[in-house]
Amino acid sequence: MSNLPISRAFRSPAGAALLLAASSLTLGLGCGKDKQESTTPVDATSASGLPQVDPTLCETGGKNVITYDLNKDGQPDVWRLYKTEDEGGTKVEYMTCKQVDFDHDGRKDWVVGFGRKGVRQYEKVDMDYDGRFDLSAVYDPKTGVVAEIERDSDFDGQYDLRETYDSTGRIQGVQLDKDGNGKPDEWEQYKDGVLIAILYDDNFDGKVDRREEVPGARPKVEMPTLLDNTAESSINAPSPSPAPATP
Repeated sequence: MSNLPISRAFRSPAGAALLLAASSLTLGLGCGKDKQESTTPVDATSASGLPQVDPTLCETGGKNVITYDLNKDGQPDVWRLYKTEDEGGTKVEYMTCKQVDFDHDGRKDWVVGFGRKGVRQYEKVDMDYDGRFDLSAVYDPKTGVVAEIERDSDFDGQYDLRETYDSTGRIQGVQLDKDGNGKPDEWEQYKDGVLIAILYDDNFDGKVDRREEVPGARPKVEMPTLLDNTAESSINAPSPSPAPATP
């Protein structure tokens, strides 16, 4: 699994455990998950009874599927999908998607989509193995640099934390929905990847009530009075910085 950035607001033993065990489309903040509808359904099985690649997680048509058995139990738990294209009269095969079942329960816990040159496009992770994705990341289709991450930080079935990144992959803003109404009520402001201030809507009325600056952080960003597009643009204003290494 890639080393996805984790904001100050997202701390979870389950998430840390998965990141350790795995070391191998823009979405809106309010697009919550329905706990009654699994996002990683138990696989349909073939005539042999073996788990299959999940076609709901990435395009499978015309793909060559290669499987791996990590725990040697005779059941596949890694699926790699490859597409073959003609390039100047030469057939070239490249991976378009990877699906992994870490806990061997028949449900996919990690899926990654790739572009033509192996550039990462998107990623989804089920961190607590309950059959529902808790993290959804989108990458720049040309560079593979992370652009946006949504997280279900309390594992209640709703994405409640949204991180945005600049073109170099440096974090530029975090929005948190603490009351679960699909609207942000806490904002983290960053400058060159450094947290400079946090804004709060304490009574959840759609207005910023207070702003806490991080001591020594500069420059100061004025606190907006209303949570409108102008305020959000100010909070998420991009800032250039060196690009981090990608896995």
